[in-house]
Amino acid sequence: MTGPRGGAYVHVPFCAHRCAYCSFVAQAGLEGEEAYFDAVAVEALRRAGEVPGPLETVYFGGGTPSFVPPERLGLVLAALRDAFGISGGAEVTVEANPDDLRDGALEALRRTGASRLSIGVQSLSDAELAPLERRHDAAAARAALRRAVGVFRDVSADLMIGIPGQTRESLRASLEGLLEAGVAHVSVYLLEIEKAPRLVALRRERPELFADDDEAAERWELVDDALARAGLPRYEVSNWAVPGRESRHNRKYWTQEPTLGLGVAAHSFDGAVRRANTGSLPEYLRRVGAGAAAVVSEVRLGPAEAVRERALLGLRLAEGIEEALFSEASATASPGDRARLADAEAAGLLERAAGRVRLSRRGVLLSSEVFAALL
Repeated sequence: MTGPRGGAYVHVPFCAHRCAYCSFVAQAGLEGEEAYFDAVAVEALRRAGEVPGPLETVYFGGGTPSFVPPERLGLVLAALRDAFGISGGAEVTVEANPDDLRDGALEALRRTGASRLSIGVQSLSDAELAPLERRHDAAAARAALRRAVGVFRDVSADLMIGIPGQTRESLRASLEGLLEAGVAHVSVYLLEIEKAPRLVALRRERPELFADDDEAAERWELVDDALARAGLPRYEVSNWAVPGRESRHNRKYWTQEPTLGLGVAAHSFDGAVRRANTGSLPEYLRRVGAGAAAVVSEVRLGPAEAVRERALLGLRLAEGIEEALFSEASATASPGDRARLADAEAAGLLERAAGRVRLSRRGVLLSSEVFAALL
């Protein structure tokens, strides 16, 4: 067939422990996990043909997919093969926590069909892991990374900027630890504490532990410089990788390729319509068990909205978008938003090169100002 083939995201809402900053749909413990994965497999079969197959990517996110028995993930992969097919060489990513990657776990995930791991390290400083309420310590994370790289060709690690007590030096040390372990991909996110009451209270009591916006920007630039020097250039606002080792699944989101979302709170896009599953786990199980759709909302973007969204998502990528798409998106914006885009370019937040428009380095740091004009 012509055109892009689909990908699938599978939400796994189970964790050993709910971290202080987590805002995802997840629960501590494995209660109900067998019924849940049976329901996800049923949902996959019912939605056969919703995105073009065979699937090029499958992404198990959470929650903590590495916390559940690997055969549960295998059950879902089997259903996806039956419903869509999975291409040879497909990227099958499993999010994992370091404390789950003990002896035998990595090999079990590999046998299940995983080809890539995304490991939630967040920091390699014990003092920074404590307020995040992570279960692993720095030594365990380093050991898990080394073991993972020995089993999987593609290993990504997550870090956070803005952890209480973090300094530029400690962030640099965490980066160096990831690189020494041999990871090929790094994702770096800003800690968001608004939905974490304990962290909000800590900031009130000890504001000096938290980075302000300018300091957070300095730390992002430190990350960008260090990873570029190490041979992992930035390819998206929050992601760096050895060339050729970028996340193929996440790239589908930024280029609007079809993706199927399975499980509680999962989102889908078939190229024209965005769909969202219920965010309630009991409701998800009830709906699937009753033969009803798990989808509770659908949004079909109009032509102008679709163009602006394509431009917004494409600008997240370091390569940017074609000038023609930028011009088309600008033309569909309101007069005020067109002026804001022009001001952003005049201020150096956007730059043009070789027929493309992209965020400048400063533009990445102030990307919300550009994106707001395209919403």
